[in-house]
Amino acid sequence: MIYDVSLKLKIERFYKQHKTLLLIHSSLAILWAIAIWLTYVLLPNELKIRILLSRAIFSGICIQLLVLAVQKRDYALKTIREFFAGATYPINLAIFRIIHFEIIFSSDISQVVWFSQLPKELLFPPAGLEWLINFIPINATIAQIASLLLKICSFTAMIGLFTRTSAWLTVILCFYVLGIPQFYGKVDHYHHLLWFAAILAASRCADVLSLDAILMAWKRADRGQLEPPGLSRAYALPLRFIWLLLGIIYLFPGLYKLFVGGFDWAFSENLKYRLYEKWLELDGWTPAFRLDQYPVLYQLSAFGSIFFELSFIILIFFPRTRYVASFSGIAFHSMIYQLMNINFVSLMKVYVTFFDLNAIFHGIGHRLFPKDMYVVYDGNCQLCRRTIATLRVFDIFGRLTFVNALDNQALSTHNLLWLDSQALMADMHTVLETKSWKGFLAYRVLLQRMPILWPILPLLYVWPIPIIAKGIYRRVADSRTCSLHQAEISKISRPNYQPRTSSAVLMVVGISLCIGNLLTGFAGVYTGWPFSAYPPFAKLSGPQAVILEIVPLSSTAIPIPFNLKDVKTEFAPHKFTGLTKSILEKTHDPIKKQQKLSALWQALTRSYPDFQQAKSVQFYENTIWKAPQKRLEKPIKRSLIFELTLNSSE
Repeated sequence: MIYDVSLKLKIERFYKQHKTLLLIHSSLAILWAIAIWLTYVLLPNELKIRILLSRAIFSGICIQLLVLAVQKRDYALKTIREFFAGATYPINLAIFRIIHFEIIFSSDISQVVWFSQLPKELLFPPAGLEWLINFIPINATIAQIASLLLKICSFTAMIGLFTRTSAWLTVILCFYVLGIPQFYGKVDHYHHLLWFAAILAASRCADVLSLDAILMAWKRADRGQLEPPGLSRAYALPLRFIWLLLGIIYLFPGLYKLFVGGFDWAFSENLKYRLYEKWLELDGWTPAFRLDQYPVLYQLSAFGSIFFELSFIILIFFPRTRYVASFSGIAFHSMIYQLMNINFVSLMKVYVTFFDLNAIFHGIGHRLFPKDMYVVYDGNCQLCRRTIATLRVFDIFGRLTFVNALDNQALSTHNLLWLDSQALMADMHTVLETKSWKGFLAYRVLLQRMPILWPILPLLYVWPIPIIAKGIYRRVADSRTCSLHQAEISKISRPNYQPRTSSAVLMVVGISLCIGNLLTGFAGVYTGWPFSAYPPFAKLSGPQAVILEIVPLSSTAIPIPFNLKDVKTEFAPHKFTGLTKSILEKTHDPIKKQQKLSALWQALTRSYPDFQQAKSVQFYENTIWKAPQKRLEKPIKRSLIFELTLNSSE
């Protein structure tokens, strides 16, 4: 009740202070909505005029937002400063490192070698990279070696071994390995894999949950510092750049939809035909829910898509609306997957960065283990300090309290003075209420609160592992050494370890990526590599489509059956469609077009031995209906563009 009253007072105070400003901008917002409505009521048959008016209205809205930002510039500048000055825990960045490099490691790159063997006539370099073909060789041997190295480097970056080197090598290898399929008519937009890997390579993403973190923890432990890295801007800044890049990914598709298609992109049958176009590409696939049969729903969905794409980059700057952006993004990509079978899993996994995983894990830890557990160790022992520092690197639940047995004040604070001081010097102890375990048993108990190590926990109960482990522990514990110098270190109260809060390399990489993608976005480049705007699908789509039909003929002039589904194993439908579309639309020279079609046939015969029986093959440019119910009808237009006569050896 107090919260409700307080919130009400804040709203009333804000309204009184900004009453005039709110009225002006609210009135303008209503006027823009009326203008959009009048555009479609008064000009139902004037598409070009509606598009021009849509641009004018959208420009007016942008100007209004800019004016509002200037009027509230102090608040706007404060918001931007707080955005870049935010701090977070290292585990949030570390988990994204694991997830992102796991995506790269588990990516299906088997097609890379296959693409590298395609005829050179099928090359359609990404925008701006035409010159690169003469300098970077594309062949099966290099592609296979580079793909293997990419697997190795992404795996070592994922587990945090030589993380910075592994991550930079992953970036370089991604440029080559993931870039090879981009040179053959269809650019797949997984550019973010390379961008985010570069951000991680320039950051302190391996300070916890990594093998490198263990070595760093040992060095800190030798200096008497057992605390893992804490809250810092060094871990938040990389995530901020990732959010900005994500916002840029969405921004330009939304902008181009409005400027090319106007509000007709949403309030027409455009989305329905876009769905048909994708279903046609998938050779007959249709979703369980046919959105195309509900005009109001698909128009609202189209408008919601534009609104989401344009608003995302604004919402990420405010902590409360940041969650709205994240859940909207997940819903957006889930809907696209359900309706169009386009998989954005690698992009959806980025949304893990919007949540404070440290708080989530600690909350889970408190629910699972409400009672405090203490780990008491000998602070004079170098091995003990290193062991405790290592455990703290992986203690994501935060439900273990580590106590130096030489610190009487800490023992008193946690009611642990009843423990035998001599026994504490001989063995590490784990304490839960009035129960205590020591040595190997202490490790086995504390591992119950460390989920990362749960996979090995059952093994510690299986004979003869406990007997062997106890023997090893006893031998190591009895041979450990202590020194006066280490004793002095253990008594010094040291502040928590804090990493550097800024990195010149990170700033250069993050700003360069943002600028590069803004430039390609404003330039309308969405077939580039490694910088590119993501596909806007901005042009208004109609009921018809132009496709390439391939008809292999036997010696008796009987067509050999050919189905696009057959090419899924090595030539994914969207890649095949993209390549054939490039041949039809981008190759204007008839001779070059014939060469490319011949090369396409060579590529197909590599995968389908039945095609080797063909004596000739005909290529038709067909205009067909997109709608599923009309797919079996005869083409609206069918024209033979090339007939290839095959030798008997082929």
